[in-house]
Amino acid sequence: MLIRWSHVSSGTKRRSVRSTIASKDAEIAALKANMSELYARYNALGRENRQLSIRNSELSAAYNGLKEILRNRGVETP
Repeated sequence: MLIRWSHVSSGTKRRSVRSTIASKDAEIAALKANMSELYARYNALGRENRQLSIRNSELSAAYNGLKEILRNRGVETP
């Protein structure tokens, strides 16, 4: 009687373990998909940041050039 009970019990555990593994696998797949989306967004933001940095450098150079021109003309600059 005890042998039959352990057999039934272990079958239930196997199904439970399999379902737990399947749910964890699904959870891992969803996390990987989310991570891929986040990496793509991170890369896009990195590109945008580089473009803004270049634009900021260009504006800074133009501003400094304008200040130099005004100084040469004798105009006070901030």
